[in-house]
Amino acid sequence: MMYDYLPVSMVDYPGKVAATVFVSGCNFVCPYCHNSQLIKSKKPVKSEAEFLEYLDKRKNLIDGVCITGGEPTLWDGLYDFIKDIKDLGFSAKLDTNGSRPDVIERLLNDDLVDYIAMDVKAPKNKYGLFVKNNEDIERIVKSIDLIKNSGIDYEFRTTVNDKIISLEDFSSIGDLISGSRRYVLQAYKYSDGVLDKDLCGKQPCDIEFLNGIKEILKDKVDEILIR
Repeated sequence: MMYDYLPVSMVDYPGKVAATVFVSGCNFVCPYCHNSQLIKSKKPVKSEAEFLEYLDKRKNLIDGVCITGGEPTLWDGLYDFIKDIKDLGFSAKLDTNGSRPDVIERLLNDDLVDYIAMDVKAPKNKYGLFVKNNEDIERIVKSIDLIKNSGIDYEFRTTVNDKIISLEDFSSIGDLISGSRRYVLQAYKYSDGVLDKDLCGKQPCDIEFLNGIKEILKDKVDEILIR
């Protein structure tokens, strides 16, 4: 369910001034998760009605809404919530782990999402570090294909921690997302909210490691960005 929102963000929705909605509840346990407080469903700080009222008053100031989590596609009310956002005239960006391709497909079919950012956590053989249910791994592959062929703007992205994923692993990730429009490398940064501090460590990801990934994948993806 919707938990809270950030009134204005310049970074969550590429090319747009956006409000960012946080949905609580997640089916993954990513070791480096910075929003680990949202893994369990929580009582909302702000209601959907309050947020939509806020949006309605900001039509000339905000371009779109980024919906993130947690994992938004687990929320039964997501479809209607995005429809309300679109009805107000705003663009909608969805952040997802890709584990619910049926939800993604319905949103795409009904033209309710304008941009999707999907996390690709690891190669398939290492997804056990992230998922609670191994059946989600094949669902992730299906979501990748759906998004690649959707016709909307999108990005795949990976939080890079060299203690968890090796350069060789990124070659396998490249096979998963081959032919994609955009791939974003997000350097791991330590914070007190990290879910597994012992595994992830406190050192940030080295830029040379990130550049090494770019070199490996340069022929598989149209555009590779480092954030």
